[in-house]
Amino acid sequence: MMQSELFLPTFPTSHDDQDMIIDGVFFSPSFASSEDSPMVSSDSFFLDTFPNDLFGHEESLVKILRSDIDDICDWIHSSEDMTSPSAAFAADVWSPAPSLESCQNEHILPVPGVPLNMPMEDTKLENELRLTHLIKAFGEAMHDGNNGSLAQVIIESINEKSSPQGTFVERMAYNMFESKYDEYLRQESIKNFATAFNVLYQTLISARFAHNAANAVILESIPVGAETLHIVDFDIGEGIQWPALIEALSRCRKPVRLTAIKHEGEDETSSPSCWDFEETKKRLIDQARYVGIELQIEEKCIRDFRDEMKGRKDGGGRDWLVFNCMAALPHMLRRSGVVEFLKAAEEELAKFDGIVTVGDGEAGVKLGNQVSFECYYGKLVEHYEALFEALECKLRYLGEGRAAVECLFLAPFMCPFAWFDEWKEKAKGLEFECGLEGRKASGESLGEARVMVGERESWYSVRIEGLRGNEMVLRWKETVLVRVSTFCSRR
Repeated sequence: MMQSELFLPTFPTSHDDQDMIIDGVFFSPSFASSEDSPMVSSDSFFLDTFPNDLFGHEESLVKILRSDIDDICDWIHSSEDMTSPSAAFAADVWSPAPSLESCQNEHILPVPGVPLNMPMEDTKLENELRLTHLIKAFGEAMHDGNNGSLAQVIIESINEKSSPQGTFVERMAYNMFESKYDEYLRQESIKNFATAFNVLYQTLISARFAHNAANAVILESIPVGAETLHIVDFDIGEGIQWPALIEALSRCRKPVRLTAIKHEGEDETSSPSCWDFEETKKRLIDQARYVGIELQIEEKCIRDFRDEMKGRKDGGGRDWLVFNCMAALPHMLRRSGVVEFLKAAEEELAKFDGIVTVGDGEAGVKLGNQVSFECYYGKLVEHYEALFEALECKLRYLGEGRAAVECLFLAPFMCPFAWFDEWKEKAKGLEFECGLEGRKASGESLGEARVMVGERESWYSVRIEGLRGNEMVLRWKETVLVRVSTFCSRR
C-alpha cells in the first residue's frame, strides 16, 4: 500500500501540538504517519442521519427554558446521596455530582486546585460535572417511557457543553449526540481512513489484544495429526488478524484454508466493509507464499458453508476447524449475524473437531438480569468513556488526529437511540450463550498478553476468568474492554 499523508481539519486548541513517538511510530504536529503497514483494517460505518423523528413532532415538545435544565437534573438526582466529596468527584461517570450552583449556602464541595472564590462556571471541572450529570439524565429520561420531550431538552444542553477538542468527557458527549451533524469532520477524516486506522490499531489496544489472544489459542490447539487448518472467519475485513498467524504457521508448514463469511443479501454496495475482499485475499496469499505456506481463501455465506460441510465425512478429512468471531471491536462495524454464526459453529463442532474463538468488544455490556434501559445505557457509556480515556493517554498532544480517529471508529457506534433499539431486542432474550465446553487459557498466553498491553506501566490489566478459565479479559481500570472466550468440541 502506498504511503498516505494524513490531512485533518483544524480545530481551535489551547496548546501547541508536539512531536510524539508512539509504539515506534513517529507523529508530527500535522499528524503525518509513518509508512502504512501492509495490512490496514477497518470495517467502518457512518450514520448519515440522526433520528430526530424519535422525539415526535415539534409542536408536541414540552417547552422548557434552558436556564431550568440544571433544576431538571437536580430533580432527577434528588434521591441520591451526594453529600460527600468522594461521591461527588469520583472518576466513575456514573457517580455524578449535583449542580454546584444549586448548593448555594448548604454544602460547598471543595475542588482540589480550585479556590472557593473562583467562579465555577469558568472552570472545565464544572462543565465536565454538568455533562456527566446530563448524560445520565438522558438515560433516565429515555427509561421513563422514551420521554422524547425531556430527552430533546437534555440533548440541546449537552451539545452546548460538548466539544470535539475538549476533555475526554466533552468529546464523548460530542460524539454521542452532536457529531451526527458534523459532516465536515467526517468527510475530512474519511480522506485519511487507512492512516487513521493505523493510529487506532497501534494506540487503542483492544483489537490487537483480541487478535493476539485468539491467534495464541489457535496455535496451541492444533493437534499434531491435523492435516489442514480450516479457519471460518465471521468478519475478515482486510484480514489484519491473520498475517501474524500465517507467520507462526510457517514453522509447521501445515496448509491453511480460510473461509470468509459473507452475509446473505450483502454485496459490494451494501457491505459495511471499507475494504475489497479480492485485495485482502491477494495480500494474504502473497504473504503466505513468501513464508512457504499453502493458503486457500474463499468467500461464502454461512448457508453455503454448512451445505458444503454436510457432504463431508465425519471428521472432515482430519481438518482442524476454527470458527473465529471478532465483533464490536473499535474498528469493526458488522454486528448483525453473530448469533447465527455462533449457532452454526456449535452445530458443526458437534460433528467435527475444532474450536470457537470469540472476541467481544462490548463484553461488559451484557444485559444479564438487568432489564432496564437505564442500566444498559449506563454500561455502554462507561465502556466508551474508558475507550476515550485510554485513547487520550496515547494521543494527548495530537488533538486533530485523535478527533479523526474518534469520529471514524468510535462515534458510529455511539447513538443512544440505536442503543435503545438494541436493548429492546436483548430484553426479548436474544442474547446467545454458547453451549460448547470452555477451553482453558494457558498461563503462557496470559503472560504474553500482559507484556503486550504494558500492564506494569499503564491502566490496562489482563485476567483469566470464566468457570473453566476459558476467558481472557482486558480491562481499562475497572472497565472490561474486551473478552476473548474459547470453546471446543466435545468429540
